Amino acid sequence: MFSWQMTKVHRTDDGRVERLLVRAFIMVMAANQNDGHRTTVGRYLDQDKVRTALDAARSFGASYAEVRVVALTESSVAMRDGVLEKAIPGQELGMTLRVLADGAWGVHSTTDLASLPDQIESTTRLAKAVAKRRSAGERPKALAEVPIIQDETHWRSKLDVRHTELDQKMELMNDIYRGASGHDDIVSVRTGWSDEHIHTELMTTEGMDRVWSFQRSLIHGMVTARKDGEVVSYRTRHGGQGGLEVIQQADLVQLGEEAQRAALRLLNAERAPSGKLPLIADKDLTGVYIHEALGHPCEADLVAAGDSCLDGKLGQKIGNELVTVVDDPTIMGGYGAYPVDDEGVNTREKVLIKNGVLTEYLNHRETAHHFGVDPNGGARAQDGLHHPLVRMSNTMIHGGTHTDIDELMEDVQYGVYACGTRGGQVDTGRGSFQFAAQEAWLIENGELTRPLKDVSVSGLTLEILKNVDGLTRDASLASPGFCGKGQTVPVGDGGPVMRISEALVG
Repeated sequence: MFSWQMTKVHRTDDGRVERLLVRAFIMVMAANQNDGHRTTVGRYLDQDKVRTALDAARSFGASYAEVRVVALTESSVAMRDGVLEKAIPGQELGMTLRVLADGAWGVHSTTDLASLPDQIESTTRLAKAVAKRRSAGERPKALAEVPIIQDETHWRSKLDVRHTELDQKMELMNDIYRGASGHDDIVSVRTGWSDEHIHTELMTTEGMDRVWSFQRSLIHGMVTARKDGEVVSYRTRHGGQGGLEVIQQADLVQLGEEAQRAALRLLNAERAPSGKLPLIADKDLTGVYIHEALGHPCEADLVAAGDSCLDGKLGQKIGNELVTVVDDPTIMGGYGAYPVDDEGVNTREKVLIKNGVLTEYLNHRETAHHFGVDPNGGARAQDGLHHPLVRMSNTMIHGGTHTDIDELMEDVQYGVYACGTRGGQVDTGRGSFQFAAQEAWLIENGELTRPLKDVSVSGLTLEILKNVDGLTRDASLASPGFCGKGQTVPVGDGGPVMRISEALVG
């Protein structure tokens, strides 16, 4: 018997996902697994037993079956005003069995790997039962062909985050606190830390047998200021794919100082003007815009379901020729980076828009078959207990021709410069979106004048893409984030500083 910590998941007020530990005991199938805290790589799945189980699925009538297990070693830490509130180390192990039979899926998820042989027949029967309920106009599900690979891919961090002691994490978090505190109007500084080492194994009836692993690390802070009854907060984040070295790359004291200055500015900021105005967005807000307004409508499962404003628009010009957008999980260091997607497909850059023309959807094997294209590595699952969906990774706009923000502002007589994000939402079918900036400034006669607060931006995707009329040359990923679509996954987004000739600001 092997002791393992499982977790339950809940969402906090600011949208983050936290995992609460629950002790459980499971039998691991592999005869020689490794502890999640070791640097050596081992197998959790007994390959012979899994192959036998997959063969049984075929004998029961499956056209395809897969077993995917994810072992997650993680930790989260929370501090308030330099005082530790909680520190939770944890390990998760989850397995999902997917069976395709008669053009329908049967899915079974469990933490008990040893139960796999007993679930094959019932999961195949489930798939067949679903197939019988398929409506007359619904197409049977099928998978596009992919290269069958047997290998191991491990993105090893320079400094394995699993070896980072709690005291060191707290010291780094307190760097943010030291930078953000020290002013009478700052009433609270919350800091947080999360890291994860993800180890995935996938075996299929087609002969796919892949193992891959990588790490993510994240540090964040929330600075709250109060004055004369007015309370404001400003959030800062830094992180990406990799280990402790990702956090050490940042000047965390400066990160805290910048968050303090932003919170204090918000205390004295004016309400934003409303109406259709020229808008300049920093790389954070540019990234959120392209994620919400374009990325989600480009997800091929939504397109296939008729819930995307981009349905039928492949090859058409949908934006200004300045606009080129990519989604790229191979950007090392990006918070949405991963080496292999959760269907075993190698990742690659996906060019969604090229010079204003829609060129590609994000897809997985099922949607790739639906549209008659090659899979492009867009299948992602939250963990080992969820099945893969079409998801974004690192999504960004390429840079343009303008030197800097000053050049973008030269022609703006009255507009808004918006920075950072408090989140966004999109109606993919209508092609409408809305998101909120963390802070902003009024632009008057080509110059930044007064700070603004409570700035939101909304519009229609296809209109705004055509209204993009300026991009700085420099483009990069911005702050790390999370994306919800029934499941929550880490993502990166960003781009250049972007000018939109007209957007609805409120």
